[in-house]
Amino acid sequence: MKKTIGRPEYRDGRKETEQFCGFIGLIGRPNVGKSTLLNQLVGQKVSITAHKAQTTRNRILGIRTDQNTQIVFIDTPGIHRSEKLLNRKIVAYATQTLRDTDLNIWIVEPLAEAFSTKDGPSVLHPEDQEILKLLSGKEKRTVLVLNKIDTIPQEQALVSIAKLDKLAEFAEIVPVSALKSTNVEHLVKILKNYLPAHPFYFESHQVTDVSERFLAGEFVREELFMRLQQEVPYSVAVVVEQFEDDPKCIKIACTICVERDSQKGIIIGKKGVMLKNIGTAARKKIEILLGNKVYLALHVKVLKQWSNNANHLRSLGFN
Repeated sequence: MKKTIGRPEYRDGRKETEQFCGFIGLIGRPNVGKSTLLNQLVGQKVSITAHKAQTTRNRILGIRTDQNTQIVFIDTPGIHRSEKLLNRKIVAYATQTLRDTDLNIWIVEPLAEAFSTKDGPSVLHPEDQEILKLLSGKEKRTVLVLNKIDTIPQEQALVSIAKLDKLAEFAEIVPVSALKSTNVEHLVKILKNYLPAHPFYFESHQVTDVSERFLAGEFVREELFMRLQQEVPYSVAVVVEQFEDDPKCIKIACTICVERDSQKGIIIGKKGVMLKNIGTAARKKIEILLGNKVYLALHVKVLKQWSNNANHLRSLGFN
């Protein structure tokens, strides 16, 4: 098992006056806690989270700068199998990340009983088995993170680590709880050892590369995921039509695109109550982000089968 304690904060030969900066991808199957971990690593909410799989649809950068180190984290959509064109596109974002980073963090959950596969029993979930194949040849620049250790006894965590250690020669194996922030700072110290010497890519105060306009749309979509059931949130896209930056009150208008008339009715709700609640909750989050009063207007329209139509996907930004 890889040791994750007792390492120096920097590799031998590093000078404190040098700058070290690199790109680290967060990969894993849906709902393993990638976005939650990213927000903890950065120290601020830059990626939406919900108790549903496949919440993240884009590659989002989270930036952490500490003195002479800067880590650029890339949050990716969960890697999963799907025939839907939208899902194939967002999975392509994630797999591309493997080729573009200096280091990867592969996030897994505590291991359950063995899964049955065509090749026999496996300790990995079938989607994790696919990720392991994608990582072939990249294991030595992959830090394997066992997340959600707050949900299991310590003995079970140790058993999971021992089994994961037999899968490949990973750079490190680190147990954490992203939700509780357990061992997250220790993970950061380990990651700093793998940063190449390079000037910072971003300003020291910057925590993400996406715009406030983008995050406003994401906070609306987060509320849709949190409040809607079954397949409805997966059939929703949010387009920010207006973002008027005014010192007194920022005016934002968003269009919520759905695929069917019935979904439009669900989102609006009886007498418009559901849409009003979504807007109120999203507005409060946006006001915290922007530090200003916000006027948020939401409109719902039907864009039939947008998630499986290449032209619609392009118009909504999924290029």
